[in-house]
Amino acid sequence: MIHSVPADHADEAGARAETMARFLRDVPVPFTRVLSLWVGYRLRRDPRRPDTRHHLTPRQAHLLGLPPHAVVTRREGYLVPHLGDHGPRLAAITALVHQRGLELDEPGRDELARGYTPLGVLVTGAHRATHYATTSRAPDDPDFADPLPDDPDDVPALWCQATLLSAGRPVALVRETVYRVAFTGRRPPDLTTHLTPAPPRLVS
Repeated sequence: MIHSVPADHADEAGARAETMARFLRDVPVPFTRVLSLWVGYRLRRDPRRPDTRHHLTPRQAHLLGLPPHAVVTRREGYLVPHLGDHGPRLAAITALVHQRGLELDEPGRDELARGYTPLGVLVTGAHRATHYATTSRAPDDPDFADPLPDDPDDVPALWCQATLLSAGRPVALVRETVYRVAFTGRRPPDLTTHLTPAPPRLVS
C-alpha cells in the first residue's frame, strides 16, 4: 500500500531533500556518513540480493580507470538503522566495486563479503566525487540500469550518482536513491560545520 502524505509535509520533505542534494554536491565525504549525520544514528547495509559479477561498459571502465569489460562486483543494498530489525529503508544503493582497488586487509575482506557494513564505512578515508544529486528523477542510464524496482512503500525523493575514491584512486561507482522517509523524521542538524572550505581560486 502507498501511504499518502499531507501536502505541507510533502513540501517540507522536498525542501529537506534539496538541502541534502546541495550538501552532497559540495561535500566529498561518503554518502553513508552524510545520511547518518542527517538522521542522527548509525546505519547498516541490508543486502537486496547476493553480490554478482559485472562486466564494465566502456564508460564505466573509463570512470574507474579500468580496461573496458573488466569484471567488478555489483552490490545491491539498502541503508537501514543499525539497531533493530524493523527500521525503515532509508535509501537503496547500487555499487560497482573494484575489490582489488580497495586494498582491504583480511578482516576488511570478510566484512565486505558478509555484506552488512556500508562501503563508505569500510573504506576508511574514502572521498566521494558526486556526478549528480537531484530531487527530479534522474533519466534512465542504460549503463547503470537497476533490475530491481522500488517497493511500493519506498517513495524516492532524491537520486544521486558518484565515484568513490580511496587514496585518490576510483574504487567504486555508486548510485543512491534516498526515500522520502529519510526526510520526514526529526529536524536535521546544521551540517554547515562539516563543509570543507573551497580552495582559493586564482583570478587573472
